[in-house]
Amino acid sequence: MSHTSTTPLQASKEAQSFFDNRLNIITDLKIRLAGREQVRLEAVSVFLCTQGEGTFYVNNREACLGPGDLLICMPGSLLESRRSTSDFAISGFYLSRRFFEELSTIPLELWNSQSYIECNPVLHLSPQSTELFCHYYDLISSKLSDRSPLKHHQLVTTLLIQAFMYEFHDTLSNNMEVAAPHYTSADNLFRRFADLLLQSYPRPRAVKWYADRLHVTPKYLSTVCKQTCGCTASHLINRYVLEDVKRLLMRPEKSIKQIVVELEFPSISFFGKYVKKHLGMAPKFYRQRKDRGE
Repeated sequence: MSHTSTTPLQASKEAQSFFDNRLNIITDLKIRLAGREQVRLEAVSVFLCTQGEGTFYVNNREACLGPGDLLICMPGSLLESRRSTSDFAISGFYLSRRFFEELSTIPLELWNSQSYIECNPVLHLSPQSTELFCHYYDLISSKLSDRSPLKHHQLVTTLLIQAFMYEFHDTLSNNMEVAAPHYTSADNLFRRFADLLLQSYPRPRAVKWYADRLHVTPKYLSTVCKQTCGCTASHLINRYVLEDVKRLLMRPEKSIKQIVVELEFPSISFFGKYVKKHLGMAPKFYRQRKDRGE
């Protein structure tokens, strides 16, 4: 009988935690699943096989790993071990669902990739991509293990992870284009919306602004976004606007008034209400909190 668990993997060394377990990086990770024990993952899990060979089932799909193979599992995935060589080892990242969603500047196409990942949980990386993954892994690991972090330690580490996500997206995108070069009209609309949102600055906050330029209704655009990535157009727009807000609030040389003008908010009062609604505190308190490294 299968057994489900929320702690499916044991590390040969203690996992390094970041931001209250929103990210875990594991060194020399070895799979230790007994028999056909089945486990459910609660985080976005990305692991690179560094040596040996292993065979698993991910959501009842066989996944065979060898050196240079990248295993990707989304939250809720079921992982089942079948067999592995004695020297089998993988290293990689756990990103909690919350932290993955907070990395709001990652390419929007990642939200449209879950169905592909479910069908193709293993990607074979080129030697260059494998080397790049290892560089990011070593660099992020060194930041997390830094015992004397500098003032902007959290910000720098977050930006490193975002850079890794961009690289990860490019690798995934290349594989998706080879496997599925044709997109539906809804897919194409979402990609055009994503491009428009990413390229606009300051980012308009009204769905209608984007819908008008894409020649569709706001309702239809939101419906397509919801079907494609699980989020409405308004939700996605707000996430990117908030990323701009947070980045500017972390620059002490910019006054609140300057930020309001730069992001084209109608007034300081409106900006304050917007930030408090979405970040849970007034702009000045958010800035003070980040200045203290919280």
